[in-house]
Amino acid sequence: MERRDFMTAIGAVAALGAIGSAQAHEMGHDHAAHGGHNHPPKYKALTETSAQCVSTGNACLRHCFGMLEMKDTSMVSCTMSVRDLIQACTALEALAAVNSPHTAILAKAVGEICTACGKECDKFADIAECKACGASCRACAEECRKIAS
Repeated sequence: MERRDFMTAIGAVAALGAIGSAQAHEMGHDHAAHGGHNHPPKYKALTETSAQCVSTGNACLRHCFGMLEMKDTSMVSCTMSVRDLIQACTALEALAAVNSPHTAILAKAVGEICTACGKECDKFADIAECKACGASCRACAEECRKIAS
């Protein structure tokens, strides 16, 4: 790149930066006129319970994988159930966190997944990871019912 081209590119970047800064400044004035940045979470409890399900689900899945490594297949159904739970709750958490209008639709399906996983966890209530995951499943399923109805 020649020096002249480089200087032209630098000038263009600086101009774009100035325009972006001016637009951001104008937007700030518009927000101030409309009461500031008040966009509260509509699904705070659902976001939190789905995140908790992902966390406890990952701990449960780690335990399941450990059992499978030892050639113990007694938790295969649990493994498949918690895998579905983690994926579903991850998606639900993402939509709920941004107040997506599709949250309620997904919450209905995720509530069913949470309920199914909770039942699977109950089969292994003596295992701490399963017990914690089951409790998270029940809490998330309850929040899902509230939103989906």
